[in-house]
Amino acid sequence: MSDILKPLYSKTGGFMKGICHPAGEYDLLRAAGLGWVRRDVPYPFNADGSISGDHQAFLESTREYARQGLRSVVISPYPRAFISRGIDVRTEEGLEKVREVCEFLASEYRGLGVCWQATNEMFVVHFRAPLTIPESMEFLIASLQGLRRGDPDCALGHNTVSTSEGWDDLCREIDARTDCDYLGFDLYNGTWSDGGTDTYIERINELYRFHGRPLILMEFGFASLGGNASPDRREAMDYLRGLGFDGMEDVTARTDEFIATLPPPLRHTAETCAKDDLIPAIYGMIPHLTKLWYSKMVFPHTEKGQAEFYAELLPKLMASPYLGGAVAYCWRDSHRCFTCGASDCPCETAWGITRTDGSLKPAYHTISGIFA
Repeated sequence: MSDILKPLYSKTGGFMKGICHPAGEYDLLRAAGLGWVRRDVPYPFNADGSISGDHQAFLESTREYARQGLRSVVISPYPRAFISRGIDVRTEEGLEKVREVCEFLASEYRGLGVCWQATNEMFVVHFRAPLTIPESMEFLIASLQGLRRGDPDCALGHNTVSTSEGWDDLCREIDARTDCDYLGFDLYNGTWSDGGTDTYIERINELYRFHGRPLILMEFGFASLGGNASPDRREAMDYLRGLGFDGMEDVTARTDEFIATLPPPLRHTAETCAKDDLIPAIYGMIPHLTKLWYSKMVFPHTEKGQAEFYAELLPKLMASPYLGGAVAYCWRDSHRCFTCGASDCPCETAWGITRTDGSLKPAYHTISGIFA
């Protein structure tokens, strides 16, 4: 164990071997060597201020995971959870409400050994909408402050560390105004972006040099479905021309017309995101619309390729002196993409190490052979 990780490990008990969105299959989780599960906590209150049934059910399920020897990474609510309840988190009054809710949540989970992740990926438009980047930073800071008030001893951090839009620099201010035990980051090189497994280690080293904090890889994985777009992205151009648009400049000039062509979930994102986020959000929708990956392929997007990805990457992650854990995305394939709603979209349907029917994919056995 490196000295860098000792303070974090005093709270987490060692290298975090985790999985996102588990399905309560305790025996299979343990057999894979997985000791942590990562889930989103529901907003805890009803409209009348009473504690919700969803909160009680989630708290009890977290207790059951703990009884089964599985600790939890718990993600605090996103901006939309507050906004949908009439709380304007762009005001100081709203931010204080964020602190109060997060303080309540952290106090409720004390004693269960949870690791808190304050909200999720505020550099991604889908998660921060309708907030701007500065507004989402303040929301993240308020969430961290409230969680620390509710449980002074918990493992606490966030996963909004990115090179996009200057978030690396913004994280310096977040760090100065909060009390974090770790910095989390998400990385999907080989799917959402270019790069083989060595680029994960390069990124870990870069982040540690920049921030000097223990790191947890809160999301990573490899989709077992989907083809790759041509290097010149001709498929995206063909798609746009099929709708009557002559490239992205034309889309920018006729944005309202393009939004009208989008499937309802993507249209909702376009209509509710901050104005400055609209065009970047549309660029991010192209893989969902064309059903293709726009990165250089290192491993094929097949079940075998997914297993090969984990086999090569996991030992490298566990050997890092700066990385305190790795949480794979995710346990089970999805019937539909949560971003666009399509059942045939590879972007958010085939990340699981088990299939939609619960059967085990080769990646499950690969992870088990390394983690267990």
